[in-house]
Amino acid sequence: MKKAKLFFMDQESKRVLKILQLHGLIMPDSQYLQQSNPSLTLIETQKAISIIEKYLKKKSFGNNEVFNKDEFIEINDKSIQDVKNILSIQDDLLMHEDILKSLVEEKKKITPFETFDIPIKNISMLTNLLVVMGKINIEKKDNFLGAIQSLDLYFDEVSLTEHESYLAIAVLKEDYEKLSSIIRQSGFIVETFNLYDAKFSEVLINLNEKIQQEKKAIEEAKEKLESNIDKLPQLKLLHDQLLSDEKLNEIKLNSTETTKYIEGWIRSDQVDLLKRLLDDEKIAYELDLRDPLKEELSPTALKNNTFVQPFESITNQFSIPNPKEMDPNPMMSFWYWIIFGIMMGDMGYGLSMVIIFGLALKFLKLKGTVKDLAKIFLFTGFTAILAGLMFGSFFGITVIDKPLLDPINDPVPMLIVSIGIGIVHIICALVMKFIYCIREKDILSGLNDAVSWILILLGISLYASTIAGIYSETMLPIINYLSIGMILLGALIIVLLNGRNSKSIAGKLVGAFTGLYGSTSYLSDILSYSRILALALSSGVIAYTFNLLGGMVWNSIPILGYVLGLLIFIVGHVFNFIMGLLSAYVHAGRLQYLEYYGKFYEGGGFLFEPLQLQLKYVYQVNLEDRKNK
Repeated sequence: MKKAKLFFMDQESKRVLKILQLHGLIMPDSQYLQQSNPSLTLIETQKAISIIEKYLKKKSFGNNEVFNKDEFIEINDKSIQDVKNILSIQDDLLMHEDILKSLVEEKKKITPFETFDIPIKNISMLTNLLVVMGKINIEKKDNFLGAIQSLDLYFDEVSLTEHESYLAIAVLKEDYEKLSSIIRQSGFIVETFNLYDAKFSEVLINLNEKIQQEKKAIEEAKEKLESNIDKLPQLKLLHDQLLSDEKLNEIKLNSTETTKYIEGWIRSDQVDLLKRLLDDEKIAYELDLRDPLKEELSPTALKNNTFVQPFESITNQFSIPNPKEMDPNPMMSFWYWIIFGIMMGDMGYGLSMVIIFGLALKFLKLKGTVKDLAKIFLFTGFTAILAGLMFGSFFGITVIDKPLLDPINDPVPMLIVSIGIGIVHIICALVMKFIYCIREKDILSGLNDAVSWILILLGISLYASTIAGIYSETMLPIINYLSIGMILLGALIIVLLNGRNSKSIAGKLVGAFTGLYGSTSYLSDILSYSRILALALSSGVIAYTFNLLGGMVWNSIPILGYVLGLLIFIVGHVFNFIMGLLSAYVHAGRLQYLEYYGKFYEGGGFLFEPLQLQLKYVYQVNLEDRKNK
């Protein structure tokens, strides 16, 4: 990374910032950024997109729109007008839906009183009499009628349903308070109506006509919105144009007497590209560059090959690499690839991973973390196939009579392999630690923290290998002495160096003891790799169980058994496949984060995130002069 300060003329500010954004070259310092609220046009565009997407008959996965640079730079005023029109149609739709809802509610309220043949307006004009209309639960009807009859009131049961009775009660105004008291105690629900000057039967006819009119208006509005589906790509383009422009508006430039300038970070391999782009646009500029200061933490920009790059997301979830340390991803990606595949451990599941995620990457325009995850699953599918070949397993069915390893029937060899993988994995981490110490010119820490444990682990592994009986009688004593010598040498290094910073003898002794006590931590770390066996075993057992259940049903019921057996097989293996992916993803990552990174990785960095286009909906903007990063 280089710290860059770019000077340019005030009138060229917009052009310069647009070039920087289009090509994602400079990450401005925080002092040049000011937060702002989204504009009304952007909010409206987002809303219009959400509205139109509801009418898509075929939902697309991901963002598929691709535009060239000229299309992206120029905002089309027609698209803004389309947004206004869509929102206007949506407002009409919502208005008609609200009216329809109120009409339907009114119809629902009036329908039970359809046979009541006196207009409500006429009743309201009575001088001494009130008519109370409402409903009561059928179970409470008799008690309620008995109570109102005691007041010598007239009532009419207008209609009756299975659960409710609809009544009209005539009462003198002077007796209304008595009726109100009965109503409150009985659970009678009073209905209020508009002052219709027609009978309810006539009102219902009018309501039905209005309901049909509103339904027609709603359908017309929906058809208008549906007719705007073809405008969705342009609306998405407009959204990302506005979002990118607002990102530019957040940039606050500093000034000299005659120029503007911006300061930030740039990748050293993109300096020439920045100069060429500014020269091609004939922009007068001055670019000052310097290396990061010793006390200055620069952002981290990673540059790896096609295989390693997706695994960067695994590391980033733990902690962003510190720019002063080595990139851990090349080594980590290899181990994650191996361990994940062994945990899946089935040719059928591995083949499924290759097919599913290979097709997803080919036909779905994935990007970001989702694309990285799809690539990880694609790559680890191949190691799952290889592990399945070793285990002789294809969807839990044993297809090889004598597999190299059999986690289900003979788990001990698989446990030894898992522990062996753990030892080699940890030794690789210690090698990384030693290299880092050399770079920092701290050889003693490298010897104490890395070389000593490498010797001890190698010595223990070599000594353990003598149990297998693979050495001749001549070689066996040599191997024994060699392994013991490595263990003692490693321990001696720890005793001599672990307390080296302490001035007192007691402090040095305590340091030596605590250093040797670290062996318990290493033992715990190594045993953690038994989870490789555990996941391979669990995946195989579950697959075998569903195969067994499916086979039992298959042969138990004629014809129907075939269907049920196939259903058990499919559902069971889909479940096991998904759970296997999730478990392997989590536990393979755990082994990297704790057992591997815990030995040498510092992290604590932050990603290089340059000023760039804000592409929420647009998949890609093609830039003819853009170079590969």
